[in-house]
Amino acid sequence: MKWMQRVTVLAMIAVLLVVAGCSSSDKPAKDAVVDSLKKMSEMNAYAFTGTIGINDVSIPTSESDKFGFATFFTSMLKGAKISFDGQYDRDAKRTDMTMKVEYKSDGSSTTLEVPVIMTDEKMFVKIPNVPFFPLPESITSKFIEIDMKQLMEEQGAGTAATALDSDKMIKLSSDLLLAVIEPFESKDYFSEPKAADVEGLPQDVEYDDLIQFQLTSETFPAAVEVIANKVAPAILDLLSSDEEYMNLLNLKKEDLDKAKQELTDNSAQAIEEIKKAVKVNNFKLTTGVKDGYMTFQGVNADVVVTDENNAETKLNLSAQSQYSDINKKQTFKQEIPTDTTKLEDLAKSLGVDLTQPVLQ
Repeated sequence: MKWMQRVTVLAMIAVLLVVAGCSSSDKPAKDAVVDSLKKMSEMNAYAFTGTIGINDVSIPTSESDKFGFATFFTSMLKGAKISFDGQYDRDAKRTDMTMKVEYKSDGSSTTLEVPVIMTDEKMFVKIPNVPFFPLPESITSKFIEIDMKQLMEEQGAGTAATALDSDKMIKLSSDLLLAVIEPFESKDYFSEPKAADVEGLPQDVEYDDLIQFQLTSETFPAAVEVIANKVAPAILDLLSSDEEYMNLLNLKKEDLDKAKQELTDNSAQAIEEIKKAVKVNNFKLTTGVKDGYMTFQGVNADVVVTDENNAETKLNLSAQSQYSDINKKQTFKQEIPTDTTKLEDLAKSLGVDLTQPVLQ
């Protein structure tokens, strides 16, 4: 059922994109999405900031986890706070982001800072010196240079140029929205919250619209049926009809056809399995719209997934992001690094074979 799980994930992402695209809950959903997408396509540059707070997390251990990584990461992530800020400029073909991770261990607090620079062909990442996993200074003192086209080709991800085509990705997002909008045009899922009730909403900004999409333990079962019976088949048809979309997501047509057949043959079983395995105590995605642009997004999630061995994975988090300086020329804080460590050299030092597929 691996492909059915992938389809469900894609469908859920598409549902969230629908919410993000809506600029008014009073308008027909399709019209609202189209209007918003047209406006968002004009968003050629912006600055962004955000935070992610992990309130609670639980990852089950397994016999194969001899080193106790699950327990370690659970301990590190619980109560962790991630903050990020950066800029995007389409004309410059560049995105810069600095991510800070603050976590507590043994009664002390540690903050790791990870700068990232992305161009149309390369990504540069500076790896911090992690206390519990010390790395040589030759690695932590320089940016790691990743040739994205080369990496995608080595991973068999199809046409590299397509895989990095941001315009095609925007088009894919638009098509996904149109594929899922009709089934979820329901007041059972959408509402207009008051500003005071939205966690993390900036107090110094007046929004034209606030729209909230919410799943609860009561509404999630019905949402699963809509996704499996209506949204997922539409998404599979969309992806399999466009070779560039398949390259973009590293998918093959025969796999998509197989997934659709599995949906047709096992839809009822899949629905029951998902309902049994996934418990959504609460999920809220709130979008703030100003001048037609999505300038705020907030997420609150409390989800539990139970595997076939009755082991539970729990996640309770809240996240917010804001966008500003839309369509203003961005001034990047760092120069593109020239003294770098190639990803290939780093992989060799760690004994990793980059030719082995990891995008499964």
